[in-house]
Amino acid sequence: MNEVFDLIYRFLIWLSSITGFTYHEVNIIIYFILIPAFFVFLISLLSRNKYWILGYLLIVLILITTIPDFRAFSDVIFDKSVSFLNWFENLGLNYVQASVIICVVIPSLILIALVFFNFRKDKT
Repeated sequence: MNEVFDLIYRFLIWLSSITGFTYHEVNIIIYFILIPAFFVFLISLLSRNKYWILGYLLIVLILITTIPDFRAFSDVIFDKSVSFLNWFENLGLNYVQASVIICVVIPSLILIALVFFNFRKDKT
């Protein structure tokens, strides 16, 4: 798990260096905006309802335009995410293990399921 965590951490650090965003901002953009956007896109394909995408984009647009300081917002949300992941110590998982399970394994399983159901839908 440490290797997966380190690989993703280094990737996010690299993204922050090329985009000019902080590590916290990149983390929030990826995990709270882009990954959910991809899930919403796959759900909209599955349901054949474009309003999922439009609704998600509207929510993101409203949030982005109403947040006065995205860097400060990202710092707060990142700190709350760290607290959430540290809570899993109550279940015997350390921060790295909880991060990999919550931020990599579970989204990967959701992605696999959504892709599977989308391909299956296309064959029926």
